Amino acid sequence: MTSFLLFVLFLLTVVLGRVRQLGAWRFSRLIPSMTFFRVALAAGLLSRMLIGLGLQGEIVDWIAVIAKTGLFVALAELALDLIWVVLARLSQGGVAPPRILKDLALVVAAFVVVAVELNSQGVLTTVGSAAVLGGLAFIVGPGSATQVGNISSALAVQVERQFSVGDWVEIAGELGRVENISWSSTYLYDDIDDRYIVIPNSLIDRSKTINYSRPSSTEYRLELEIGLPLDMPPGLAMQVLLVALNSHKGIVDPERSRVILRSIDRDSIVYILKFFVADFKLRNQIRTDIYSNVWYAVERNGYALPYSMIDLRTAQSQRQLLAQRREREQCDSFSSLRSIELFSSLCDDEIREIIRNDRLICFGPGELVVQLGDVGGSMYVLLEGSCSVLIPNPSGAEGMIEVAQLSSGTIFGEISALTNAPRTASIKAASHVVLQEISQQQIETIFLNNQEAMAEFAKVMASREASLKTFTPEETKSLEVGLLERMTKTFNKLMFS
Repeated sequence: MTSFLLFVLFLLTVVLGRVRQLGAWRFSRLIPSMTFFRVALAAGLLSRMLIGLGLQGEIVDWIAVIAKTGLFVALAELALDLIWVVLARLSQGGVAPPRILKDLALVVAAFVVVAVELNSQGVLTTVGSAAVLGGLAFIVGPGSATQVGNISSALAVQVERQFSVGDWVEIAGELGRVENISWSSTYLYDDIDDRYIVIPNSLIDRSKTINYSRPSSTEYRLELEIGLPLDMPPGLAMQVLLVALNSHKGIVDPERSRVILRSIDRDSIVYILKFFVADFKLRNQIRTDIYSNVWYAVERNGYALPYSMIDLRTAQSQRQLLAQRREREQCDSFSSLRSIELFSSLCDDEIREIIRNDRLICFGPGELVVQLGDVGGSMYVLLEGSCSVLIPNPSGAEGMIEVAQLSSGTIFGEISALTNAPRTASIKAASHVVLQEISQQQIETIFLNNQEAMAEFAKVMASREASLKTFTPEETKSLEVGLLERMTKTFNKLMFS
């Protein structure tokens, strides 16, 4: 009857082990490993069979010791399983400590149980004890050279804290979430293809490991690479990319987002987008959304994503395209200048003459357009983008401070250009900007033939200055006369120099 009961229990351990392996049941993970229970039951059955056959002696005694020892080790393993379940419940995110620590604790418990049992038998130093310990070592794990390397690497990972269970890592080019660190291997869960990737621990020492969950487990840094057309100004391109990037709701702390120009290739300019997300599992969806946002943003700005092509345009067709582009730019410049009060005294032909003879200039973010202290030079109309007005720090500290922002349609540098006076502030591009330059030479040509226009210029400039400083009508008139005299003096000097 006892043998039959042991056989039934052995079959039960086989069934429970299979259920645990398949994980089909909700509580499958709570079923302990049946290995040592099977060893104890198998040894018990073998002992009963030998006794039933009338065999006695040291062999039967050792089989009984193995059965008893296996049972105690199985109970120790069951206790460790329960401890690990409790630790998983108490830990943040429901992640239990690495499996290798439980295995190490089980090995220690197993050797303690074996040592106590052998000591109780009075044969702790006999050849039999060595045989039992060897068999136990075989059950826990092979001792080959490869396994020794794997175990060494596993212990190094735990001691150095390179990564932990639950971290998102990339090892030897494989990316996934760490599910388990055993004696021989590290298990990664690939959430994209819904699979496990098993990496031998010894490979970790020979390959690069990237831990996306460190130093912060709440922010994950990602990056994208994208190529934009060569004719799209880098300042505009980086501005468009940054807006498209930070408009996504999945981006954490947009102020830390960066757009970096990596290289200028044959067909495109390559940019790197660096940003942070809160949920690493959503990385591919966020990448998809950002790529889509970039496509639409580039399209809205009149450009298209680059692709390899063979240019069959002739020199004549190139000149025609450039002429058409220049004509469009001149139309936009004319509309902007015509709407500015300062140029209201000029006729359409005079404004068109300025546009035909002076150029459009582009500046990227951070570039200096006008330098404090420079004398004279051109005046500018801001057609696109924004600029910062910088002056020395009033407190006497080093550096410049921003006192104003210039937006599209603003004119600046007119005082210096018309009176040849030093620049009173520096102007720096705050974004991609497009400027219509109006050179001193063009101003001179217009005013030498149009004294009325010069007087109107002086009047508008004086009025603008007075509105900023709350001048009285008399002070405004005095400023207007002074400006007119300085302008006349400047252009006379330029004409005879």
